[in-house]
Amino acid sequence: MKMSILHKFRPPHLINRQSCAKVFSCYTRRTSATTTTNEGTKPTHSVKPFSEMPEALSGPRFISMFYFIYLYITKKSPALTSFYTTMKQKHDYAKTVFQAPEKEHRRFKLQLMDFFTKKNNFQKPLALLDGKEWEVQRKPTQEKMLRPAVVANYVPLIEKVTDDFIEKLGRKDKTEDLFTDLLNYATESVGMLCFNKRLGCMENDNNPVAVNVRKLFEMLGTSVMRPRKSHMTPDSKFYQEYEKETFEFTKIAGDLIDSQKVLLTKMKDEGRLEKYLEEEPNFLHSLLSDPRVTEESATSMVTTLFGAGIETSANTLTFVLTDLSLYPDKQKTLYEEIQRVVGDSTNLTKEHLARMSYLKACVKESLRRTFPLSSGTGRYLETDLEVGGYEIPKDTLVVVNSALMSNDERFFPRPTEYLPERWLRDTEGELTVSRNFPFAYTPFGNGPRSCLGQRFAENEIFIAVIKIIQNFQISLPAGVTEIKSDYTLFRTPSEKVTLYFKKR
Repeated sequence: MKMSILHKFRPPHLINRQSCAKVFSCYTRRTSATTTTNEGTKPTHSVKPFSEMPEALSGPRFISMFYFIYLYITKKSPALTSFYTTMKQKHDYAKTVFQAPEKEHRRFKLQLMDFFTKKNNFQKPLALLDGKEWEVQRKPTQEKMLRPAVVANYVPLIEKVTDDFIEKLGRKDKTEDLFTDLLNYATESVGMLCFNKRLGCMENDNNPVAVNVRKLFEMLGTSVMRPRKSHMTPDSKFYQEYEKETFEFTKIAGDLIDSQKVLLTKMKDEGRLEKYLEEEPNFLHSLLSDPRVTEESATSMVTTLFGAGIETSANTLTFVLTDLSLYPDKQKTLYEEIQRVVGDSTNLTKEHLARMSYLKACVKESLRRTFPLSSGTGRYLETDLEVGGYEIPKDTLVVVNSALMSNDERFFPRPTEYLPERWLRDTEGELTVSRNFPFAYTPFGNGPRSCLGQRFAENEIFIAVIKIIQNFQISLPAGVTEIKSDYTLFRTPSEKVTLYFKKR
């Protein structure tokens, strides 16, 4: 299936839930288009009805199916830009979608996960909740996961795991499967955050916990991209395998949570709990001790954080390290910052992390170049909204295609280059254009439903990159000029990556 074929069609920009209830989503070529009017205010200029929007004409279901058939077969996101190159102010459209009035905060749900939860009468994780039910669970959790001062307390826990990872890397001069090594590291690191316990994932390249998590994400990604949903039945082989893997994961997480509860109870009974918490933060305890959080909700949240935080961190770390290898001058600049801020210290502090602007710029630039999702953030409109001169009805699912915006030269000059400098405050010139388009870069989502684990993930990634670059000069094999990637649920390397580690 060649790209030229796709340019003959106009895949759906927006899909009306009322008229096309079963269509998955809506995609734009570069961004979702939208300009806002205040709720209850009529626009003063002529606005065309939704039915006249080119993407809303006859056949949206067929074209949506066509898009996902392409995505399912190739695992590539087609850059369908020809129809939209004449449209202007797309960033303003994205801004309006993100700022549209919301009360229910409805989002697209992973149907396979939703089906499993309902079938087995499991408590819904936060990602499957809307409205007041979502708000009640979200508020106490975000207080413990999104406040930088709170998250900084977990730096020593992550650093212990990272030091062991560095020691492991030091015993060899290269890895022939960078992503798997990082997946094992992320499993161990996130496990320490969630359970205050080492899982032994870095001692075994085929650790069952990491293997199980990766399998689940692959299956969720496959389910999303499949144009037909015949696998969403209890007797389908695909669903039965997913159910088996999910039961295995929940058992692993449940056993770890139960053991932590027993330990916390024992320390409390012995009068040692307060001293223990002064020395080591405990995320599970912070949830259980909050009167707003039920024990069932705490278990669900810790399980979700554990599962969701592994694959995403491993992917991001892979692309950050390979970008730094492809651009050795940027790696050199980062090493100089590490030397200047951290020196030869083996212990990182939150003060160190706060001063490392180039490190943060490097991670941001990798997330921009290799956007973690195939498209971007989607939301159901809760009111009618004007979009580029068209009125989009309430209950339409609108997806902002941040993946294409992040590589659009109008928002990010020289988009194919790795230029961390574009994120630095003292940078001047053409690279500063991106400052005018804050909604063009949203790798963690936007608004109240942005990624809950963002701060934890960033600290984990920052610490790993600091330790690796502090100890090693990294490089790719001769002749490698790019890292190819595929889309499953998230952007992931399409083949094994070899990376060399030269001790400094």
